[in-house]
Amino acid sequence: MSVATARTHSQTHQAGRHLAVAEALLRGIPAKLKGAQTYIEVGEHDARVMVAAKGAWMIADIDKFAALTCSRVVLVDIATDGHHFYIADGDKLRTEVLARHMQFMEQVGGVRPRNPDSKNTVIKPEHVASWRDQWHLLS
Repeated sequence: MSVATARTHSQTHQAGRHLAVAEALLRGIPAKLKGAQTYIEVGEHDARVMVAAKGAWMIADIDKFAALTCSRVVLVDIATDGHHFYIADGDKLRTEVLARHMQFMEQVGGVRPRNPDSKNTVIKPEHVASWRDQWHLLS
């Protein structure tokens, strides 16, 4: 008998992609994985999938995130009480995340207090609550 080990970040992300595809299919929306890492094809849209296992989606580089061009983003929250989906318009999500980040930077005087070189930011479930289960954006 083998002993289970903790899942890796990559395994968690891949599970989230598969959950998003499965949920779309269960809702009658054609869906499949696209590429090896990040995207799924749902309906007529290519969507970036982001997975949160600890209550928020971490963005390592706000500049790279803001420069993305995908029309849809599927945020998958793999919470202890199940999993939840937030389907967002890509442009609106990027605009909102960037605005929150800029507001934070203004509050701290333009320099991150602990790590001035960090470009990371976070998306919390309350930031995207209005997009929960908005699957019609993908059909």
